[in-house]
Amino acid sequence: MHTARMSQTPPDGGPGASRDAARAAKTRLASSLAGDRRVNGVGVVRRAQAYAVRVNVVADDDRPELPAEVDGVPVQVDVVGAITATRAAR
Repeated sequence: MHTARMSQTPPDGGPGASRDAARAAKTRLASSLAGDRRVNGVGVVRRAQAYAVRVNVVADDDRPELPAEVDGVPVQVDVVGAITATRAAR
């Protein structure tokens, strides 16, 4: 996997990554988290001038051990709660 670092550090002080690097890191992390019921989703998010991998978890007190970064791409964790399907209004 190719990992690129931006020359500018985002205002939050975290490392920066290109969109392609974040996509590759997302794929790698998502495959390692597949089937974990504590995780609702894995995506790519823009942070300032760079990108990160976002992991949506059900609960903060019961979440998988996650790395701070994958291949140089920062990992952001958001607690979103349980997600369930609802019927569309007719």
